Amino acid sequence: MHKQERISFLLDRYIHNTCSAKELHELFQLLEDQDNNELLQQDLRELWQNTSPGQHHTDAQWDQLYESMMKKRPKESKLSSKKRFTILTAAASLLLLLFAGTFFYYQQKSNLNTIAQHTTIDNELTPGGNKAILTLSNGTKVTLDEVLNGKVSGQAGVQITKTASGQLIYRIQNSSVSSKLSFNTIETPRGGQYQLILSDGTKVWLNANSSLKYPISFSKTERSIELKGEAYFEVTKNKKAPFKVISNNQELEVLGTHFNINGYEDEPDIKTTLIEGAVKVSDRSNRAHVMLKPGEQSSFHANKFEVNSVDTESAVAWKNGYFTFDKSTLESIMRQVSRWYDVEVNYQDKTVKEQVFSGNISRFENASQVLSILELTGLVHFKVEGRRITAML
Repeated sequence: MHKQERISFLLDRYIHNTCSAKELHELFQLLEDQDNNELLQQDLRELWQNTSPGQHHTDAQWDQLYESMMKKRPKESKLSSKKRFTILTAAASLLLLLFAGTFFYYQQKSNLNTIAQHTTIDNELTPGGNKAILTLSNGTKVTLDEVLNGKVSGQAGVQITKTASGQLIYRIQNSSVSSKLSFNTIETPRGGQYQLILSDGTKVWLNANSSLKYPISFSKTERSIELKGEAYFEVTKNKKAPFKVISNNQELEVLGTHFNINGYEDEPDIKTTLIEGAVKVSDRSNRAHVMLKPGEQSSFHANKFEVNSVDTESAVAWKNGYFTFDKSTLESIMRQVSRWYDVEVNYQDKTVKEQVFSGNISRFENASQVLSILELTGLVHFKVEGRRITAML
């Protein structure tokens, strides 16, 4: 993701009061390096407008919001981007060492360029960004990263607009929307992600290599969508119309809550993680179900559910711009890397797949930095040829 897209992402989290202390610090570091202040303020105004559609904000209100944000700027001296990432790299390396399965002492003194030399690379693999294809109800396909910001389409009384921050917004323009449901589908490629706000105000973050099919506007009694891949949801409450997410053979039902579903076909389980509220997760074949509480995650496999307490921050780390691993096998880690960097991953043998790691790495670094941090454990080595990564002992 480019710097401007990352700034827009962090601004959106700031405006919605979901920005962590680390993300706030990162935001100010990026703002400090931002040359085009007019473009920055334009993004800020656009994001704020999206939080309260239909309301008019004066120039004085814009200025007040911007000044309020600037007052939260950390007072300590700033580190250069290179030095800051070197420190983060060392910290991530220590976390990796704790759970790698082998305990040994390692002291990192090299700079980032020296670290990167451990990985054999013949070209650089850049991170993904805001890319998606929207299929309208009439079959027309719109490549969202190629169209201009603003109105994308108007269908059945609903206006669809695209923002500079990589967000698609559905707004009902009149109350005489047809009762017949018309559907749109948004698909992210490998190396892509996108955000959208559905017509009921529900917010969705779609991860790489995923798709979502949904009505342009919902019925009065039910809100049902279909997911392939992974998405994070913040559902608008509506007691009269339950919100349902169908993912493979699993169905989730809520009235209003925050949750994440990972239902990729190449993952062994469908994992549903509840952040806030309550959800009912069912097997669509035999209607077996479980009720989740905040902090719980269900794993659905072979028509069976297993529920465990988990670190919810790890489950939604991708939405916040991180790869977060907690005693994860290299194979599961590299599935995420494969989708985000659009690469093929091969393994020297079964043993290397089963190596275990823990840590926290930014998704906005080039692939070489992610691979280099994993290599610091001494448990794996990578060779990159074109868009093929080979993992070796």
